[in-house]
Amino acid sequence: MLTDRIKGGATTVAVGALAAHLVATVLQNTPDSYNQDMRTFTGGWPIPGWRFFAPNPGVQNVHLLVRETTDEGSTPWRDVTPVVPHGWTQVLYNPRSRGPKALFDAMQQLSIMSANQADFSWVTQSLPYELVLAASRAAVADDARALQFLLMNVFPSAPADQRMKPILTSEWIPLGSARRPTGAVA
Repeated sequence: MLTDRIKGGATTVAVGALAAHLVATVLQNTPDSYNQDMRTFTGGWPIPGWRFFAPNPGVQNVHLLVRETTDEGSTPWRDVTPVVPHGWTQVLYNPRSRGPKALFDAMQQLSIMSANQADFSWVTQSLPYELVLAASRAAVADDARALQFLLMNVFPSAPADQRMKPILTSEWIPLGSARRPTGAVA
């Protein structure tokens, strides 16, 4: 009889704790609680915050386009955005996703800077700009004398005449003979 009361009490406590955790999780993930920390109400117990894509879902893709000048002249713009293969194994193990993700994050940061009308000289001194420039340098031909890159937002669900919006166009960047080989570390 005493063990039945202990089991019943433990079950009640466990169900109550689970219910409190679920209620706190729901409250933590409502739109109005974006910056609210529910741990003050749960005695320090960590509550998951599942934002995923809300409140700003992704509606565009950012593409990196590059053109270069060689002895023959200037080349047309070409898309050098890394293609990340998707398959069921990437859920468990995907070591090749870090490089493209870092480049994507840098391009997103440059998009935000552009949307906030950041000064171009300040943008060109930022780490995201340097990362995008390094990716652009790796994509041009060895005999290129200068390069220019363009970040382009592509809205797949927009009408055809509104699908592309340029974000940032670099100046022509001279490469010269001081180009480092691909993979070199400074």
